[in-house]
Amino acid sequence: MEKHLNNTEYLIHQSGKTLLKIPGLPPKIKREIRDLLNFSEIHHETKAKQAFHLLNLYERAIKIFAVNPELKEHNIRLSIEQELFNRLSDELQTLISELDFGGEAGDILFDIRARLLTGVKPEQLLELTLEVFQLLIQGTGHERSRSEQYLKQINNSLANCLSSTKRNIEHHHQICLNRQSMHQEFSQLVGKSHTILQSTQDSDELKNELSKLINQFTTLSHQFEASESHDKAYQESLEVTQNRIETSYEITQNFRHRLEDQAERALKDPLTKVYNRTALHHRLELEYHRWIRTRHPLRLALFDIDNFKSINRHFGYPAGDKALKIIARAIMKETTATDTVARISGEEFLIILPDREEQECYSLIQNIQHNIRNIPFKFKDQELKITISSICVPFQEDDSPEETLERLYQRLYRIKDKGPDQTSWQ
Repeated sequence: MEKHLNNTEYLIHQSGKTLLKIPGLPPKIKREIRDLLNFSEIHHETKAKQAFHLLNLYERAIKIFAVNPELKEHNIRLSIEQELFNRLSDELQTLISELDFGGEAGDILFDIRARLLTGVKPEQLLELTLEVFQLLIQGTGHERSRSEQYLKQINNSLANCLSSTKRNIEHHHQICLNRQSMHQEFSQLVGKSHTILQSTQDSDELKNELSKLINQFTTLSHQFEASESHDKAYQESLEVTQNRIETSYEITQNFRHRLEDQAERALKDPLTKVYNRTALHHRLELEYHRWIRTRHPLRLALFDIDNFKSINRHFGYPAGDKALKIIARAIMKETTATDTVARISGEEFLIILPDREEQECYSLIQNIQHNIRNIPFKFKDQELKITISSICVPFQEDDSPEETLERLYQRLYRIKDKGPDQTSWQ
């Protein structure tokens, strides 16, 4: 009995997929088919009821094309245009998800993404695309302005440091000349004192000469005191220069940290915190060249969330975002530091698996699918089972990254027709 039910479920799913592939099928019927395939379990529909519902949809589709034969050609053209429109909408959503703008620009991008998820008209898509480009230009201009302010602060601080250093050098040079002059004068007075003491016999004359020497020593002492004051001022000037240098260093460090943070955020998906497509292609290129040199085991694993767009449509994009975060964490939990995990589109994650044996890779993929399958998702007080389909392929002789990715996606397209929670292994 259970086997019969499973076969029935498979046939319903395959028949629904086949009906969806018919060009020119009205959007309303397509929505009903997707609802039937993705959410019948939530509404506790029996297999018999699902089958009758699907037959009814087939009948309606046949009647539409029978009554309006010219409609098919028109709808085929519209279907192609709609497919292009959907692809552009998906790409724009992916682009927005990779941007990490704060403030008002971030809020506007968040709102645009929400509108794309709920669906917009073609002319609205063009307007939203232009708006995203404008925000990108504004954001780039804002970042450039902030960078210019940082550089201006650094330049001003360095200019002040150079000016202070130049004054300090001149001041120190003058102090050294004064000290040298006072030492020479002091040496002369000492020599003169010895001469007077040795040559003068008369006490009154000696007294008079010594009085003159004392006055000269007193003057010289005042000069030494003034020199000490200059030393103190010089020390204070050096401290000011040191503070300016420390301030310049702090500004440059803040600027460096900011650039490092920007570089890090430029490589991360802001929603899930895993790598984005740009980072993935860079890491893949590095691993590919290492594979050419060493021929170490290298595999790519792709995970595609089943019926993700239906989750967004029925439960809202906050539910979709929540699911993406949870799934990203579940994937990261099974990987190691040598693996690279990236979100490459709205519902797709890719892992680069270097230096892993086949059985190890296979177990990793099975564990990820099992863990996600058993996560208790709950949206709008409704429990929902989310599954992912996986594809894993190795790098083979004379493979390039592009060829391996192409092979990965060809397998994805094939297994998607078989239903959710599939695994394709090569």
